[in-house]
Amino acid sequence: MTSDTYYLQTARRMWQQLEPVHALVYYAPEVFEEFAALGYDVATRWPTYFPLRSAPLNAPGPERVTSCFYSFSPRMVAEHIASAWTIASSEQVLAARLRGVDLLFRRLMADQIGTAGFAELAGLARRVAE
Repeated sequence: MTSDTYYLQTARRMWQQLEPVHALVYYAPEVFEEFAALGYDVATRWPTYFPLRSAPLNAPGPERVTSCFYSFSPRMVAEHIASAWTIASSEQVLAARLRGVDLLFRRLMADQIGTAGFAELAGLARRVAE
């Protein structure tokens, strides 16, 4: 096995493990509730998807979002990002995202929060992230 193959296989395994956790932010009812409270249309996912993903870039315009998330139609990005920052600032979006994810994990893992195992898991996750 070449080193390129090893790295590609490792990247694929990491994606398979982390994508389900990452994708929660785009589908969790708690996140949609937070965004609805900000004033976003939550009937479909696209009006919130682009602000959710691009808020760390400090309220970018459609050109930057299109270049960062290149698999989307520039017209689709422009349609949804043009008004995104008139509804809420990137700071408000980031705060809403954090609140929604916090509520989601409290619902999903309520019986684990506060346990020694959960504290160990949180510490290991922080080390990986750092």
